[in-house]
Amino acid sequence: MNWDFFISHATEDKVDVARPMAEMLRANGFKVWYDEYTLTIGDNLRRSIEHGLAESQFGIVVLSQSFFAKKWTQLELDGLFALERPGEKRILPVWHNVTAADVERFSSLMAMRLGVPTSIGIEQVVKKIVEAVRREREGADVPTSTNTLQLHPHSIELLKVASSSDGRIITFQHRGGYSVAAGGRYLSEQGNPRADALNVHCIDELVANGLIERASESLLKVTQEGFDYQIPSGVVDAPTPQFPTLTSGNFSVAKDLMQRAVASDGKVISSSHLSGHVLQVAGKAKDSGGDRRIEARWESALSELVRVGLLMRDSKAVFSVTHLGYLWTDAVNAQEVPARKE
Repeated sequence: MNWDFFISHATEDKVDVARPMAEMLRANGFKVWYDEYTLTIGDNLRRSIEHGLAESQFGIVVLSQSFFAKKWTQLELDGLFALERPGEKRILPVWHNVTAADVERFSSLMAMRLGVPTSIGIEQVVKKIVEAVRREREGADVPTSTNTLQLHPHSIELLKVASSSDGRIITFQHRGGYSVAAGGRYLSEQGNPRADALNVHCIDELVANGLIERASESLLKVTQEGFDYQIPSGVVDAPTPQFPTLTSGNFSVAKDLMQRAVASDGKVISSSHLSGHVLQVAGKAKDSGGDRRIEARWESALSELVRVGLLMRDSKAVFSVTHLGYLWTDAVNAQEVPARKE
């Protein structure tokens, strides 16, 4: 490959982040694709960027509110996702004045990777990037222990806050959603169903790995293993999700339901009445008109979505998108997760 790093950034972040980072990486002996170094007058911008993406081993993505707002930066990120192979670390996120909730709102797939925050200083950001690249290139075997558990970055944040205070995490469900508190502060975002699903996922992940345990329905306590867990630094990836493939008969209905639910409040409401069945998503209702064939397909698609973990049943009529459901829908939107042949 021609370059070690491709730096994807919004113009607004050039002076404070992208340019000094590129200069430091070059000073460390790395070859960097950076627009000010690589592009010249008359170059075909799209082709030059596509070449840079394909010929760079790693893509540094400067995530910021400006990055989220631009179409061009998102296309660069899509290109990096398309080039990244399973089990390979190619995308290295740098968080510039954004929170985990901001990144989760932008993309569940990007939230699976813990970025390096620029608040620690650009020199430290570059140091952590170099460390991550060195580990990736050396492919060093790491002994198995609680310190090497692959956790979601948000799970690590929950554990970090709880273990550094009184060792307690409090959860409760209310009309505004699902709240999580630890260390005297709330670790949730009211009215954001994607964030609610992530909190539920990460609490379950910490319990499953023995790092926290349930003391009651709403109280969880950090275990000895949780206190012993050493919080990793630098770029941390969550486990790559194993996306389920839905049966071809249900796929188109399930895809439509999930896309509309993810784009709104994350809810699907399925209810019966005297003359048929109603399916409500994103505030819009579809009536079967008493057509049993339509009703059977809706029932089959919902049952399969619950069975594979993309939806969870809140009550007899109400379903919520899970964190895996958000990830699956993002992946479908990006590159079409295929249906399973029946």
